[in-house]
Amino acid sequence: MKPGTGVRRKLVGCVVALLLIAPTLSTTAVAAPPGGTQLSELRYYQVAVNLFPETDGAYAGAVSFRQDVKDEATVDVFLSRAATISCPDLSEDIVTTTIQTEGRGSREPGPVELDIGHSLEEALGHAVVDLTVTDSPGCGEPESVSVLPAQDVQITVTGTTPRFFTGIGGTTSSGSDRSSGRFYDFSRDGTGTLSVGSLLVGVESPAAFLKFAVERQRTHGEAPVAPDPVAPPGGTGARGDYSAEFEPTGGLGVLFEDAIVQASTTSPPERATTVSASSLTVELVACGDGTTAIREQFVVGSGPGVLTIGRKLGTATASGSIQFDRFVSDGCQGGEPVTDTVVLPVDLNLAASAPLVRVSDTRWQIRPGEGAERTKGWYLGREATGTVAVGAVAGTTNLAAIGSSGP
Repeated sequence: MKPGTGVRRKLVGCVVALLLIAPTLSTTAVAAPPGGTQLSELRYYQVAVNLFPETDGAYAGAVSFRQDVKDEATVDVFLSRAATISCPDLSEDIVTTTIQTEGRGSREPGPVELDIGHSLEEALGHAVVDLTVTDSPGCGEPESVSVLPAQDVQITVTGTTPRFFTGIGGTTSSGSDRSSGRFYDFSRDGTGTLSVGSLLVGVESPAAFLKFAVERQRTHGEAPVAPDPVAPPGGTGARGDYSAEFEPTGGLGVLFEDAIVQASTTSPPERATTVSASSLTVELVACGDGTTAIREQFVVGSGPGVLTIGRKLGTATASGSIQFDRFVSDGCQGGEPVTDTVVLPVDLNLAASAPLVRVSDTRWQIRPGEGAERTKGWYLGREATGTVAVGAVAGTTNLAAIGSSGP
């Protein structure tokens, strides 16, 4: 779970030795009996060119080539564009086109080739792959999906910065179960060009990169799964998400509703508590002319409140009376959003439903001439169940967590 709501939900040292030997290492994995220790190691090269739209209707996304050491190269393509159009009824809508490979790491029909030097100065990726195109014409017209077979995809990347080192080391533990990992890469930022069939030819981009990465993982017992952080640095927090679909008798009534409540208390000495919440209600209503239409109401807001966290993150309760921004769209009235404010009560009541999980990590980055930057952090979290309420929208959580975080 990640904090935040919106309308329609929508880290100075020498690393010369590592730099010299890293590209020669290989991918290994050692299996273990259930409850034992499992080791895994992955090493790969990756090159990518990113596109950022500068005009309406321009493509955004990325083309990325990856080659695991002692394995075949793969390619991922994801590009999309959107433009505003006028519909026959004089309203406006968005027309979108998405181009992508099927799943992650495509190779079919091939070949897929990546030519990259150990120094990460230049790279060339070339592939022949099938691409899926999804067109959404807007204005109520149906979406269409088609396949462009055996499309030529190519990128070239030139590194423009000194090679830098980035790493993350961390541990996730719960009881006797423990999973630890170390992930690092040697990278250069750069510029690149990409071509995708006849759709994009020789498009230049200042946002590209080349890297060699190593991922090491050690797991003892079952790998603990930690809920997403719900607490600010040095503080505590809790969050609950509820959503439900309905089939009202006779067709009229609430079709869907959801509510999200998050409460957090900052670190000492302030210890300020904020409660943030939102809710969405979609219902089918009868209009005065005998027809039916959709009515949507969305509220979002935050304000001071009360948060109480139990021992070992076993329980959490939060409440407050918040002023919300309310957006109402009534199909019987043309569907134009009407905005006002409203004060509503908010409640959150949770009990932990899983063991306590601790996550700690250290992140670092070393850039030539700039020294090293290092950060450390930790948090505790427990999955939970309970209830949330935002005004009249209330129900049992589908997803919830209680947590605390280090400074």
